[in-house]
Amino acid sequence: MNLGQGLVIGRIRGIAIRVHWSWLAVAALISWSLATGFFAEEFQWSVPKRWAWAIACAVAFFASVLLHELSHAFVAQRYAMKVPSITLFIFGGVSNIEGEMKTPGQEFRVAIAGPLLSLVLGVILVAVSAATSHEVGKVALYLGFANVTLGLFNLLPGFPLDGGRVFRSAAWARTGDLTKATRIAAGVGTGIAWIMIVGGSLWLLFFGLAGAWYVLIGYFLKSASESALGQVIADRMLAPLVVSDVMRDPPEPVDSDTSLLAIIDDRIVARGERCILLSHYGAVTGLLTVTDLIRVPRDRLAETRASEVMVAAADVVTVTPKTSVSEAMRLMVERDVHQLPVIEDGRLTGIIGRGDVLQQVEARMRFGRIPR
Repeated sequence: MNLGQGLVIGRIRGIAIRVHWSWLAVAALISWSLATGFFAEEFQWSVPKRWAWAIACAVAFFASVLLHELSHAFVAQRYAMKVPSITLFIFGGVSNIEGEMKTPGQEFRVAIAGPLLSLVLGVILVAVSAATSHEVGKVALYLGFANVTLGLFNLLPGFPLDGGRVFRSAAWARTGDLTKATRIAAGVGTGIAWIMIVGGSLWLLFFGLAGAWYVLIGYFLKSASESALGQVIADRMLAPLVVSDVMRDPPEPVDSDTSLLAIIDDRIVARGERCILLSHYGAVTGLLTVTDLIRVPRDRLAETRASEVMVAAADVVTVTPKTSVSEAMRLMVERDVHQLPVIEDGRLTGIIGRGDVLQQVEARMRFGRIPR
């Protein structure tokens, strides 16, 4: 699930905590709903006090969402899996856990950790609400029910929700086939998504705007389910491949003193290249990509040399012919680049790009080379 980079607000045990812009929208919506609805009905507070408590409550809820995701991440780290980041976004949070689970048991324990944390936290907050003052108690009760709802919703057996991953772990244990288990769980996830879409549409039609939220969640779940299934199939296809199976021959280098306009005319437009190898007096000096070019104003293309905007050779991320294609793809996504040079014994032997990998996956899917 690609949510973009987001704003990093901190790190916990090496995990970057990111906030996607959509989180701000839903935080504002929750704050507005509490300030003008729940708090206005329950308390005789001034408007500034209602808004202050509403904003604090929204932040507290998303802190609990973060705890939910951290519980997934910490269990995954116990199994030596990398968790580069957690992103908070409009529908909650997502942990970026790299790699596949090795056993159904691992999948189950990582998946169940989040809902269990939310349910336990919710019960604790409900208990606190009964033992504190009226004002604090009402807020604790609201947050308690919100966490219980979060935990129960995530236990729905629709992949890629946590409950769907728990369901997949059971199907995986029964069939011994991860891809088949993913297909089953994704099918259930798509079914739940359609129920939410249809039910939300009827709610919207007969009862009001609240149904729109269920429609949005349904479409998100449907998209996420289809995307997750495609990702698992793609990962299984790429698993046996190394870079040398996919890479292209290295492009002819261009002198780093060449103008950007000349490179665009001679290489980008004429040959359709997206990654240009640069050299000077026979020595490789760096790489120039389409992304680097579009950052330069058009009226400066003729006067700007490639050396002024290139990525220097020392800063270029490289792979070897024996690097796994999955690892190369991970590096491209992580560094937000579309191509990587392939280096062997200090010599450029090829280029691998996202397009090359996607073509390989497409060809294997088209001709039935789908691993079980």
